[in-house]
Amino acid sequence: MDKSAAIAELEQVYVGFRELIVNLPHEAYHEVFLGEWNLNKLLAHMAGWFREMTAAMERVARGERPTPPGVDYSDADAWNAKFAQQSKDGPAALEDWDNAFHAYYAAAKALDESLFGVDPEKGRPKIGNRLIGASGIEHFAEHRPQVEEWIRSRS
Repeated sequence: MDKSAAIAELEQVYVGFRELIVNLPHEAYHEVFLGEWNLNKLLAHMAGWFREMTAAMERVARGERPTPPGVDYSDADAWNAKFAQQSKDGPAALEDWDNAFHAYYAAAKALDESLFGVDPEKGRPKIGNRLIGASGIEHFAEHRPQVEEWIRSRS
């Protein structure tokens, strides 16, 4: 997928996800629906990955490796728990999530077009697509059905 298509899809999935939650009442943010997590924790988890990958994109744009020396993202559960512990409450959680996404989105838009598409030598998506995919497009796809099911169950 080229840069413009990836950015457009990222924006589309963000807008669609946000529309699901923007009008929820404050008390809904406290309802546990995803394991031990409520909406506050889910948004903090997503915001945490947006922030980590924003920095990764900034490093890539400078010609560096996306992961800083000494950092290991392979234990996603530990990272997720760390991010969830940083949750804000209600509208503040949504605002924090929005701010983290907008920084992530801006970093993605700042990446060079050459960092998108498929690497013909490796036969896999290039780094721009991988960074937007895993923490963005695919992350929204993972959590959207969970949030939709929870919202349906509230009726």
